[in-house]
Amino acid sequence: MHGSTRRTLITSLALLASPTLAIAAKPDVSIANERPDPATIQRFGPAYRYPRAGWIVLHIEGAPYERGYQHGRLLFREIADYVNTLATKRSAKDPAAAWRETRTMVNALFLRRYDKEYLEEMKGIADGATAAGGTFQGRPLDFLDIVTLNSDIELEFLDSALDATSTGLESRTFREAPDLSPTPAPPEHCSAFAATGPATADGKIVFGHITMFSLYFVRHFNVWLDVKPENGHRVMMQTYAGGIQSGMDYYLNDAGLIVAETTIQQTKFDVNGMTLASRIRKALQYADTIDKAVEYLRDGNNGMYTNEWLLADTKTNEIAMFELGTHKSKLWRSSKDEWFGGTKGFYWGCNNAKDLNVRLETVASVEGRPANVVYHPADRDISWLKLYEKHKGKIGTAFGFEAFTTPPLSAFSSCDAKFTTTDLAKDLKTWALFGPPLGRTWDPSEADRARFAEVKPLVSNDWTILSAEPPASPSKATTTTRAVDLSSDQTNSTGESPEQPHPPAWHGTLLPQSDADIWLAAAFSDYEKIVAKELAIKAKAKAKKRAMNSGETDELSVSMFVPYTHYKTAVTRLGKDIPLSRTESQLTQDDWYQIAANKGVLMLTALRDRLGDDSFLMLMDDFGRANAGKVVNTSQFRAAVANRPGLAESLETFFTPWMDETGLPGKPRGGFWSIDSFEKELDQSVIVYGTLKESDAQREAAEHLQRQIQRKWSNITVPILADTAATPAALKGRHVLIIGRPDTNSVATSLISGLPVTFGPASFVIRGATYGHARTALIAAGSRPDDPRHEVVVFAGLSAEATWRCVQAAGERNGRPGEILLLPAHANPRHLAIDEPSPVASKSAVLAP
Repeated sequence: MHGSTRRTLITSLALLASPTLAIAAKPDVSIANERPDPATIQRFGPAYRYPRAGWIVLHIEGAPYERGYQHGRLLFREIADYVNTLATKRSAKDPAAAWRETRTMVNALFLRRYDKEYLEEMKGIADGATAAGGTFQGRPLDFLDIVTLNSDIELEFLDSALDATSTGLESRTFREAPDLSPTPAPPEHCSAFAATGPATADGKIVFGHITMFSLYFVRHFNVWLDVKPENGHRVMMQTYAGGIQSGMDYYLNDAGLIVAETTIQQTKFDVNGMTLASRIRKALQYADTIDKAVEYLRDGNNGMYTNEWLLADTKTNEIAMFELGTHKSKLWRSSKDEWFGGTKGFYWGCNNAKDLNVRLETVASVEGRPANVVYHPADRDISWLKLYEKHKGKIGTAFGFEAFTTPPLSAFSSCDAKFTTTDLAKDLKTWALFGPPLGRTWDPSEADRARFAEVKPLVSNDWTILSAEPPASPSKATTTTRAVDLSSDQTNSTGESPEQPHPPAWHGTLLPQSDADIWLAAAFSDYEKIVAKELAIKAKAKAKKRAMNSGETDELSVSMFVPYTHYKTAVTRLGKDIPLSRTESQLTQDDWYQIAANKGVLMLTALRDRLGDDSFLMLMDDFGRANAGKVVNTSQFRAAVANRPGLAESLETFFTPWMDETGLPGKPRGGFWSIDSFEKELDQSVIVYGTLKESDAQREAAEHLQRQIQRKWSNITVPILADTAATPAALKGRHVLIIGRPDTNSVATSLISGLPVTFGPASFVIRGATYGHARTALIAAGSRPDDPRHEVVVFAGLSAEATWRCVQAAGERNGRPGEILLLPAHANPRHLAIDEPSPVASKSAVLAP
């Protein structure tokens, strides 16, 4: 009907040679407002559903049980699919058993913590789905299945909540090390903003939310639910089949409220509190002011799925930011001129808690293992501030399109984007896109495909306007016309391999008195983890009556290389060092923090060398226990050091060069660039593949590396060049990522002299050992000899296949930034940190068997 204009994807979202995006144009509003095709509408009584640009629009209405029954009847296939997805994720081998265990947990902890109205609605969903034929593992879906669907997000955070909940034993020391179970950090789920006057062009509200989530689950969150209840306000929300609440947490109601959230670190669990699913649904259904919504969210809070809520009231154009822990909370309101970071007219959220009291609720006890509760801006915080500075006073509809197509706010795992305005929200309308906002299909990894055969790519859809406007009433011509191919997909997620925990080396969480004391609060916690790992590794070797093996030694070397590389690269990026005593926090970048925290770790390492292990560990534990949860300063710590028996005079001049001077005292080590340092400056990076030999494999490897960098987090596209096009001008001011060894890549020959490795035609030497097996490969980093401000990273195998495998391994390095990732044939990968440049290559190669 409209030809090519039917595509309403943001115009010109092509990526340029640099990672900067083209300016996005507003989609055609007339197309975004098109009515659904009558053939696609399914009805049950007053309820209906229809597809729209990747979304399923579902309208239900009436009393709790009746509207739930409509929901179940119209989405029974999708509900069954989602139950199967959650069960299979927990156990691909025995989903039924895993789901039984999950149901039991929900029955015990959450079932009785819902308002009766929503229990009735979930009972209706179950009965409606069963009546339509919904089953799981051959049995009809039931009430507890639906309650479990709605409690799953809170259950996912239960381990983290229990870690944050005190047992009362955190400050005690026992003969045996505590049995600590590794708990993965909660995933970073979303970014959101709320703007009003004076930040907006018309003084009204612009409000948006984007989700980053697991590919395994995300396809189920494409339901746009329109609930017109018998009592209370009409509510619109993004949700999943079977949901009484959003899960992605983007809502509008007909009282003029708009609500969204970004997940923050999980706080304590209050088993007597009401579920978040019940509280947020009640807030949207019954609140007509920000005050009332906050009251519903806060009162009876169980603490699960801890969030920073953004709220807006289109009746008054007021916005608010509500950070809700378990028993602690913080509310900022535009009506009171309260702005975190001084961003008048603008609040933002991106999984980074801003309030110290809420952060402290993530710590089971400040008397236990140290926790770093210092706030510092993450990459998305910095991006929001840059966008605010660019558009303040002019924010409007175009801001939503730009924000949600700007990396890293639109990170690779972004799966949707939604935003609205005062004028749209008053009509219960919102702009929305389901799928990757930059238009790239999100393909599952090979590991995902191998683990879950049903995983599917997530395809980007057009921007559209979702609304509460009903479709046209069915006519005689259309009542029997309905698409027969409506079905749902299943998705997959990758697993995590968290590092094993170690008994605490010391105890106590410290709070900095001033910016000049941030190094102490941060390094006190960060260095403890390094020392705890070292002590555990040494204890393991001692128990087996042996010396540490080379793998253990390398692991410790890499652990200490991490603060060194973070400190040195931050100094390099900033262009100067900052003495610890002159630290000043900033919101617009975090190099100051990286310098303070990591130089602090290096200083504590040097202090440990001076004091010896026993004295140092006693100092740290005594100081931490005495000051747990307290504000401390550097003078207190220096006094504690001076009070070590017999050591005050020899340490009198220790602190001055560390605290008040630039640089690092003593002899510097060798290289400082790590194999992923460039990731902080992807806009200054370029990938160069070789054409001398193995050019096809290297070009493919370069493209795969480019995708891996996008996937890892930033969603920024690093440009690719062939070595024949990599002129000095093209490489000027860039980190260079070389695909291929010097024998295959002409650029490698001129840039690898700063690497801690020496190459032969089909071999390389590290620490005097030569590797020459065709399946061996490495990733190595060093300074560009012609531009020390930037690094060179070589991804090189000793054959075309090995180079290709090497790039695959780049995405599996578990965030340990060594100078080298060695990938020997028939052996496990090894992360290495080399103190000095490697010697000249030996004459003979060491061939792996």
